[in-house]
Order: sequence, then structure tokens, then C-alpha cells
Amino acid sequence: MKNVILVGMMSSGKTTLGKKLARALNYQFVDLDKLIEKDQGMEISAIFSQQGETYFREVESRILKDTSAQKGIVLASGGGTPCFFDNMEVIKKMGVSIFLDVPAEDLAKRIENHGKDDRPILSGATSLVDTLQNRITDRLPYYTQADFTLKGEIDVSHLLEVLIPLL
Repeated sequence: MKNVILVGMMSSGKTTLGKKLARALNYQFVDLDKLIEKDQGMEISAIFSQQGETYFREVESRILKDTSAQKGIVLASGGGTPCFFDNMEVIKKMGVSIFLDVPAEDLAKRIENHGKDDRPILSGATSLVDTLQNRITDRLPYYTQADFTLKGEIDVSHLLEVLIPLL
């Protein structure tokens, strides 16, 4: 029983798809950001503002490694998780990794609908689309190491057809 790990930018659908996928596979859904918040006793934005990104990334990497021993999970990683330390290598060893590739314009619309105040890496951004596109460009070399790339709207039933033989 292999795990499924979803990677991609913030608002790419990792949590939404992850929950649906976990239900369909009868796996446990795990949100890495929620594990970090529980471990630290504060929200991600507070960790960034009080401790800084370096501290956050160290905690994130530790919790990812702690989670890697679990079986039968669908893991929604943080947007930057694959890009630090040996995290992408850990993700690849955990199971089947899937990159949710969503254009910056679509991400911006989703973020604007939810409010961007809780996204530390977007604080102070003047152009949301440009900021997101720059992040995507920086992160693409990591994201594209995933076993699969999914673009556009994702149909869970189609995804299951592809995934089940691999699990």
C-alpha cells in the first residue's frame, strides 16, 4: 500500500483533491500544514512572523520525515515543501507523487476568493499573478520531479484509474 503525495502551489487544490482521493481510496488524509500548526501550537502565518521562514522550513522538513513512515495516507504537502532540504527525495520515497500544475492566473483567482492574508509568502505582493508566476518558475524544477503531473481541473475517478494500479 503506497501513499499518495500531492505537491504544487498554494491553492492548487492539494487539500480539496486530497480529501476526495483519500475517501475514494479509503486512506487517511493528512495535511502537512495542519500537522505543523499542531506541533507548533500556532498558525503557519504566526510561525513565519515570529520565527521566520528558515525555522518554519526546518520544522516542516522534520514533520515530513516523521510522517514518511505512515502507510495508507494521502498527504497534501505545503506549497514550498518539495523545494527545501531533501524533502522531494523523502516525498518520492513515501509513495506516488503528483504535481498539481495550475496556472498563476487561476491560482490568483482562487487566492483572491479566499483572501491572501494567511499566506506569508504573499505578504506585500503588489501583483499577485506576477508573484505567483515567479514562485512557480522557482519551484518548477522541484515540482516536475513528481511521478505525475496533472493540469487543469482534475476528475477524481479518472485519477483513480491511473493511480490504483500503482498503489
